[in-house]
Amino acid sequence: MPGTRPLSAPSRIALLSPGWPAHAMPNGIVTYTSTMVRALGDRGMKCHVLTHRPVGGTAEDFVHGVHLESESFLWRLRHRLDWEGWPQKSFAMALRREVCRLHETRGIELLEIEESYGWARLLAGKVPVPVVVRLHGPWFLNGAANGAREDAAFRRRHDWEMEGLAAADAVSAPSADVLRRSLEQLKESGRNAPALAEAIANPVERVAAADRWKLQDCDRSRIAFVGRFDRHKGGDLMIEAFAEVLRRRPDARLDFVGPDRGCVDETGTHWSLDDYLKSRLPDRGRGRITVYGFQSPQQAARLRKQALVTAAPSRYETFSLAAGEAMMAGCPLVVSGAGALTELVQHGRNGLTARPGNPQDLAAKILDLMDNPSQAAQLGQQAAADAETRYAPDVVAGRMLDFYGRVLSRDRTVNGYSEQASAKPASVSA
Repeated sequence: MPGTRPLSAPSRIALLSPGWPAHAMPNGIVTYTSTMVRALGDRGMKCHVLTHRPVGGTAEDFVHGVHLESESFLWRLRHRLDWEGWPQKSFAMALRREVCRLHETRGIELLEIEESYGWARLLAGKVPVPVVVRLHGPWFLNGAANGAREDAAFRRRHDWEMEGLAAADAVSAPSADVLRRSLEQLKESGRNAPALAEAIANPVERVAAADRWKLQDCDRSRIAFVGRFDRHKGGDLMIEAFAEVLRRRPDARLDFVGPDRGCVDETGTHWSLDDYLKSRLPDRGRGRITVYGFQSPQQAARLRKQALVTAAPSRYETFSLAAGEAMMAGCPLVVSGAGALTELVQHGRNGLTARPGNPQDLAAKILDLMDNPSQAAQLGQQAAADAETRYAPDVVAGRMLDFYGRVLSRDRTVNGYSEQASAKPASVSA
């Protein structure tokens, strides 16, 4: 239900998104941004989206392209001399120009960006608004979870991101786990944490009670996995767990929903989804798996509702939109006990948790629910109730508005801004 905007909160902000619109891009940050724009708008805030990758163009007046300078001889020379750093500096320069323009013409009062490459270190103090970093996926966590080599380039990106956190006016995170780990890394790097740092969950779209999962409507032999095939999301663990499930339940089926990004195993071997299936399952077992590839949120939701169990075996999560969506729909859920997943799911209360990286335990927990469908239904019902109170967009928007208000109040105090100085320019339009 729409609410009101606190008097202390900004009335116009900008959010950086890696692409737009949400329905065309399988990206959690884009989905988060799209949901927040609507939820904050319902509370009276005007949001502007900055992106350098709009898909197919957009007529939405609140979406603004971040245009990099043309690849002139000087640009190419700088790139050759600083092949890692210059693309990030070039993007930050373009972003800085657009933020300054929107401050002058639209009156934006705050910028929220992801932590990637430490862009905040190149923006804080160089734009006329406070910079808030949203911890969607720090490289030291998500890169490691996906099997990235911890080489000099890995350490350089991690250092940039820590520098960006230290430079930010404030930091928000979708879970207490990612916030704690990031602040610990910041301390180890010898840098000071921002004065404001808070865990605020990601929003998850509501599901009407009539549209939620129901035991009588599902296939009790069916399992759903919604996520990429890569090491991070644990697509390989899902396949290995399903092989274990088939030994006990040869009638079981698996719907594998998500793009094939390739998975690196412990030996450094890179697998495609098709090759991994052939290496782990006999022909008969592979016949029990349906691979759908990327699907729209509506189609993914339909497939979840058809399954008795939804599994999320990620090696790490800062939040997990897939798990949050399953909870909101009341789907019985088994997750790995990794990162934020233990904040979403409390074992035996609103789902089951398996040992991280352990396909045998994942299979055992899935079989527990397949053997006890009434328990699965009870867990799903509780998951929906929890998601409604924790992750509904209006709930999250209320917390975020309060946080933004404190960021802006502190920024005005620290920088000596008066209310008159912070008033909107006469030329501001909506």
